[in-house]
Amino acid sequence: MKTARLLALAAAVAFALVAARRRAVVPTPAPSLALNAARSFIITDKAILDGFGFDRFMNALVQRSGTQTTSLQLYQQWFDTQNPKPGLAAADAPHCDDFLVDGQPTFNGFPRRCPTPEGPLAKTDPLAAGDYFPIGITNRFDQAPADGANCGEYRVVYARKSSAPDTMLHLIFEGILPNPDPQRGLAACKPVAQFWADLSRVDSLAERRAAIEGFFFNGLPGFEPLVHPDHYGKIGGRVRTSQGGGNSLRFYQFALSTECKSGTCRLLMMPEGLENFTNGVLFDGNNTSERARRFRDEFVKQVATLAARDVNLYSMSFPRDLLMHESDPGISPPAFIYDGPFARSMTTPDGKDFNDRMQAELTRIGSTLTPLQVINRAETLGCVGCHGLSGSVGEGVVFPRSLDNANHISDFSRSMIAGDGGPATRFGISQAVQDVFVPHRMEILRDYLLSGKAPVHSQ
Repeated sequence: MKTARLLALAAAVAFALVAARRRAVVPTPAPSLALNAARSFIITDKAILDGFGFDRFMNALVQRSGTQTTSLQLYQQWFDTQNPKPGLAAADAPHCDDFLVDGQPTFNGFPRRCPTPEGPLAKTDPLAAGDYFPIGITNRFDQAPADGANCGEYRVVYARKSSAPDTMLHLIFEGILPNPDPQRGLAACKPVAQFWADLSRVDSLAERRAAIEGFFFNGLPGFEPLVHPDHYGKIGGRVRTSQGGGNSLRFYQFALSTECKSGTCRLLMMPEGLENFTNGVLFDGNNTSERARRFRDEFVKQVATLAARDVNLYSMSFPRDLLMHESDPGISPPAFIYDGPFARSMTTPDGKDFNDRMQAELTRIGSTLTPLQVINRAETLGCVGCHGLSGSVGEGVVFPRSLDNANHISDFSRSMIAGDGGPATRFGISQAVQDVFVPHRMEILRDYLLSGKAPVHSQ
């Protein structure tokens, strides 16, 4: 009997040891991090946005500038950049005819409208009238560089009240958050990433509103408030506008700058080149200028990044001196069309050379794209393309559609959607943002918090 019990015990121990060994080799499930897109990445709840009045935002900018500039002066000077000098508000500030080529207004040597239909806004007072309302806040931690030079970009979008679709005007403030301890690199940005991730678990709209307001206007512990003029120019960041609508949608880009003369300083909105946006004439092989040839040389170098097989990952970067300030200056052919000028010049010596060099680079990297498809991809990366183009761009990659081929956040009441506050309490967003861009940004944030992986490129 004793022997039987010992054999039974031995068998039990052996079974336990085998089971333990089996358990030891079973992979541990990877940790997960539940994220909510509408709470942590693209916030369009009206109950939260109500804390971001345009006057509050503008006042915070000028108060932190260390100048005597008022919110109204900054706004009026901003739109006076779209009037010929001496302008309507600030005679000694930038205007649209400061630089001329053959007597025509230009920026970086490219044509621009002068004045624009919105130039008369330089004589209005939108702060007193309450002309603008916030429609979206966007978390772009994914824009943080791998070396942690900053902790990402965070946007607030305002829309001007209007009853006519062709008079749409959106103001997009895209602020860069500085890294308070750059020697630690991206690791110093973890509290920022964690802040946005934690919002996903906050059910209360009031609590989320207070937290997001704190991030923008007061700053997280150890971090500067996001709303500071330096974060929209001096260290990076920018301000963009989307003006017009329908067939006349135009985009512009600006940066805040402090100008001091004779001991007096003022805050100015300065015209800048639109990121990733140049004039289509540079793709034309008939254009044999030194500038066009230099551009095409630079473009060939970027074929490999443009050929990435993921709509979120393909990218390019044009030199600053080749950027336009205005996306559609009303010229023919339109400046935002790249493939037409390229295709028309294929039989010219420069056009053939440009095509052959792109094809050689595509062959080198094993891509089945054509040079024309690469140029189509370049079109989608400019502001007009991002907001107005969609469809196949080769190798199974599809660039997604915006709302009404114009915006990614709607300011129309008919586009309001259900949110945590009930039916029709959120401004609508495009399927491109909802189904393509934000899921990729969510993965970037999740990977960083779980493993420390640095952000990769995203649209």
